[in-house]
Amino acid sequence: MIYSRFGTKLTPLSKRQDAGGHISIQATAEGGEGVRDYAIADLTADNGLGEINDAVDKLAWHVAASIAPPREQHRRRRTT
Repeated sequence: MIYSRFGTKLTPLSKRQDAGGHISIQATAEGGEGVRDYAIADLTADNGLGEINDAVDKLAWHVAASIAPPREQHRRRRTT
């Protein structure tokens, strides 16, 4: 079982890596709403670091949705 540093049970969903190389997981917390990011260093587990590493290794990478750049607006020219 994986827990937050405060002892809340977590259900890991995915993992991601920031530009600095730090890995975090996205998880839901027991009794909480929504998905939050948790730094690997802030996690605890019943069986220690090995259990955390095994759980993180099994997670799929989080893929951010691609956001299309705004379309250029064309203004209609007045004809007079």
